[in-house]
Amino acid sequence: MKPHGQLRLSELHWPLVITVVLIALLGVYNLHSAAAARDSQLYAMQAMWMGIGAIVAAFFLFLDYRFTERLAYPFFTIIIFLLLAVLGQGHHAKGAVRWLRIGPVNFQPSEFAKLAAVFCLSRYFHTRIMPDGYTIGSLVRPFNLSRPLAVIAALIIGWKNLWLTDPLGQLARFLRSTIGVNPKEAGDLLWFRIFILFSIASAVAFTIILIIRRERSDALLNPWPPTRRKRLITLTSVIGMLLVILTIWYWKSPWLRDPLSVIVLNLVKNAAPLGQYAKPNPGYTLRVILVIAAAIYLLAALLHLRHGVTNIIDMVVAPVDLMFVPPLLILVQPDLGTAGIVILISASIMLIVGIRLRSLVILGIFGIVIATIGWAGILKDYQKRRVITFMDPEHDKQGAGWNAVQSMIAVGSGQWTGKGHKGGTQTQLSFLPEQHTDFAFSVWGEEQGFLGSSLLVVLYLLVAFFGFSIAADAREHYGGLLAAGATAIILWQALINMSMVIGLFPVVGITLPLFSYGGTSVVTVMLAVGILLNVHWRRRVH
Repeated sequence: MKPHGQLRLSELHWPLVITVVLIALLGVYNLHSAAAARDSQLYAMQAMWMGIGAIVAAFFLFLDYRFTERLAYPFFTIIIFLLLAVLGQGHHAKGAVRWLRIGPVNFQPSEFAKLAAVFCLSRYFHTRIMPDGYTIGSLVRPFNLSRPLAVIAALIIGWKNLWLTDPLGQLARFLRSTIGVNPKEAGDLLWFRIFILFSIASAVAFTIILIIRRERSDALLNPWPPTRRKRLITLTSVIGMLLVILTIWYWKSPWLRDPLSVIVLNLVKNAAPLGQYAKPNPGYTLRVILVIAAAIYLLAALLHLRHGVTNIIDMVVAPVDLMFVPPLLILVQPDLGTAGIVILISASIMLIVGIRLRSLVILGIFGIVIATIGWAGILKDYQKRRVITFMDPEHDKQGAGWNAVQSMIAVGSGQWTGKGHKGGTQTQLSFLPEQHTDFAFSVWGEEQGFLGSSLLVVLYLLVAFFGFSIAADAREHYGGLLAAGATAIILWQALINMSMVIGLFPVVGITLPLFSYGGTSVVTVMLAVGILLNVHWRRRVH
């Protein structure tokens, strides 16, 4: 084995270096055309950022990547504070607050959040590999001491909030202000009543099966009297029949036809000027219940510490905290695209570590629920329009669908060989407002055609192949997870951006790595490349 000081440049992963340099050069060449109508010198700025990124990556390369293990948690904490600073002191641009200025430097902390997630999750998981994979409980760890303390802190902060002091009244007033004074009448949900009947029948059948199994299990040691099973089955069947008769009897009742609408109608009605919930009526009932629940929760967490939890990190932080805290802060900016990328990067590392199949299914269901809640209460109107436009780009061609439609026109018009450098009509007439950033691939597709686009796709696939190969060949778990996370940064961004440009994904604010214009983005990706080269270079060194 060679000592640390005898690392040779010949042992560098030159195929990866050459591939990355090719992508970067093609990106600068593409920007020379894409940004001509906006700023003819923008491609030179991109080349400068590429140089800065290369210097940073080279500097990182000559340090053993294992030093990042000690700095992972401090770096993650700094990024969290920077994301919080963006919300308070960030620079407003295009309806979002994503930029932070420190002295003469203007940068996006959300870009560095990608690296923070990779460092922190790699540090966390490399000493906590579970042979059978992680479960939801081990990912969430609900009895971490931070959980009840956070609940108590939230109660203290929101002690006088109307959602705690007058929850029903606040909900009623919120619904009245949201859906208006004349909400839709209750509908006729036949499927809901059929579902009730099906649930009754299933519950009866399930109970009868349990009775029969219990009798059989007790047959040897504690046999039942001859008539017990018959009485229990009869009682279960009678209760089931009564419930079916009651359902049919009240078949036309609004509470069975459309219960949710009935609740909403009553709440809105009571929020009228002379109604029960017209004015706030603070009370202590919910707060007392929550305080008791928080106290029980805190006691359970303290008792949980007796089960051998000695590491301070395991007492405070769970994997899902590291996965979701940065994206939530990024989502508030709002920057849905970058938040989604950070989650995908984190999820990639977790999948490599291993998650049980049942837990994956439950997480998938949970994701659907969160997506539903996000659509109803988190996504901005312009973000919803992007999703609707993705489903039907022709729905609003002059508005939300403009970018998607013009991008597909540009890519499609390139045909096989393209229109040549600076020959794209969509590009030179600036039909795409963000053609130097989010839609740089559209410019490339129009001017270089299918063959040029295929070349770029192949280059990104090579980067992914080299990256995962480096991860598989790493000398320890930490290096492997670090390389896999760095590869995920590049792969997910490239996959989503290219899919977005050709209409296979909704339009989100995701740039194409090393190809689109952007200072912070370029430095972040070059650091990811530096991580890959570092892990590969030291794979045989101890």
